[in-house]
Amino acid sequence: MATKKQPPAETVGARIRALRLAANMTQDEFAAKLNVSRSAIAQWETDRAGQVRENMERIAKVLNTSLGYLVSGETGSLLGDELALMRLYRACSAEDRRMLLQTARRLARS
Repeated sequence: MATKKQPPAETVGARIRALRLAANMTQDEFAAKLNVSRSAIAQWETDRAGQVRENMERIAKVLNTSLGYLVSGETGSLLGDELALMRLYRACSAEDRRMLLQTARRLARS
Protein backbone atom coordinates (compact mmCIF):
# COMPACT_ATOMS: atom_id res chain seq x y z
CA MET A 1 0.00 0.00 0.00
CA ALA A 2 1.49 3.35 -1.03
CA THR A 3 1.62 6.21 1.41
CA LYS A 4 1.59 9.89 0.62
CA LYS A 5 4.92 11.62 0.99
CA GLN A 6 4.66 14.59 3.34
CA PRO A 7 6.18 17.76 1.90
CA PRO A 8 8.81 19.49 4.01
CA ALA A 9 7.76 22.53 5.97
CA GLU A 10 7.76 25.52 3.61
CA THR A 11 9.88 27.98 5.56
CA VAL A 12 12.98 27.91 7.72
CA GLY A 13 10.88 28.93 10.71
CA ALA A 14 8.32 26.19 10.07
CA ARG A 15 11.10 23.58 9.82
CA ILE A 16 12.68 24.81 13.07
CA ARG A 17 9.32 24.63 14.84
CA ALA A 18 8.49 21.18 13.44
CA LEU A 19 11.87 19.76 14.46
CA ARG A 20 11.68 21.35 17.92
CA LEU A 21 8.24 19.84 18.48
CA ALA A 22 9.40 16.46 17.16
CA ALA A 23 12.18 16.60 19.77
CA ASN A 24 9.57 17.31 22.47
CA MET A 25 11.21 20.60 23.40
CA THR A 26 9.45 23.72 24.54
CA GLN A 27 10.58 27.08 23.24
CA ASP A 28 12.10 27.75 26.67
CA GLU A 29 14.09 24.49 26.62
CA PHE A 30 15.26 25.10 23.06
CA ALA A 31 16.27 28.68 23.92
CA ALA A 32 18.27 27.46 26.92
CA LYS A 33 20.19 24.96 24.76
CA LEU A 34 21.08 27.74 22.33
CA ASN A 35 21.68 30.39 25.00
CA VAL A 36 19.14 32.77 23.43
CA SER A 37 15.82 34.17 24.61
CA ARG A 38 12.49 32.40 24.18
CA SER A 39 11.29 35.40 22.18
CA ALA A 40 14.18 34.85 19.73
CA ILE A 41 12.90 31.30 19.17
CA ALA A 42 9.36 32.60 18.65
CA GLN A 43 10.64 35.12 16.10
CA TRP A 44 12.62 32.47 14.22
CA GLU A 45 9.70 30.05 14.14
CA THR A 46 7.39 32.70 12.72
CA ASP A 47 9.99 33.90 10.20
CA ARG A 48 10.26 37.33 11.78
CA ALA A 49 14.01 37.42 11.25
CA GLY A 50 16.10 38.03 14.31
CA GLN A 51 19.56 36.50 14.24
CA VAL A 52 18.53 33.15 12.81
CA ARG A 53 21.21 33.12 10.09
CA GLU A 54 24.01 33.61 12.58
CA ASN A 55 22.72 30.69 14.63
CA MET A 56 21.80 28.15 11.92
CA GLU A 57 24.68 25.77 12.57
CA ARG A 58 23.95 25.69 16.29
CA ILE A 59 20.21 25.26 15.63
CA ALA A 60 20.90 22.33 13.29
CA LYS A 61 23.15 20.69 15.87
CA VAL A 62 20.64 21.02 18.72
CA LEU A 63 17.83 19.72 16.48
CA ASN A 64 19.98 16.87 15.14
CA THR A 65 19.45 17.84 11.53
CA SER A 66 21.49 19.09 8.62
CA LEU A 67 22.06 22.69 7.77
CA GLY A 68 20.79 21.88 4.27
CA TYR A 69 17.46 20.71 5.63
CA LEU A 70 17.02 23.83 7.74
CA VAL A 71 17.89 26.18 4.89
CA SER A 72 16.08 24.53 1.99
CA GLY A 73 14.16 21.51 3.22
CA GLU A 74 16.49 19.19 1.29
CA THR A 75 16.64 15.73 2.75
CA GLY A 76 19.44 14.39 0.62
CA SER A 77 18.87 10.83 -0.45
CA LEU A 78 16.55 9.96 2.44
CA LEU A 79 12.88 9.74 1.52
CA GLY A 80 9.66 8.68 3.19
CA ASP A 81 10.12 5.97 5.78
CA GLU A 82 13.92 6.31 5.73
CA LEU A 83 13.67 9.96 6.74
CA ALA A 84 11.07 9.14 9.40
CA LEU A 85 13.34 6.46 10.85
CA MET A 86 16.31 8.83 10.86
CA ARG A 87 14.33 11.50 12.70
CA LEU A 88 13.10 9.00 15.27
CA TYR A 89 16.62 7.64 15.73
CA ARG A 90 17.99 11.14 16.30
CA ALA A 91 15.35 11.76 18.97
CA CYS A 92 16.48 8.71 20.99
CA SER A 93 18.94 8.54 23.84
CA ALA A 94 22.38 7.06 23.22
CA GLU A 95 21.34 3.84 24.95
CA ASP A 96 18.19 3.55 22.84
CA ARG A 97 20.21 4.24 19.68
CA ARG A 98 22.49 1.29 20.50
CA MET A 99 19.45 -0.94 21.03
CA LEU A 100 17.88 0.21 17.75
CA LEU A 101 21.08 -0.48 15.83
CA GLN A 102 21.36 -3.97 17.32
CA THR A 103 17.73 -4.68 16.43
CA ALA A 104 18.13 -3.33 12.89
CA ARG A 105 21.25 -5.45 12.33
CA ARG A 106 19.44 -8.54 13.58
CA LEU A 107 16.44 -7.83 11.35
CA ALA A 108 18.67 -7.22 8.31
CA ARG A 109 20.19 -10.71 8.75
CA SER A 110 16.75 -12.36 8.83
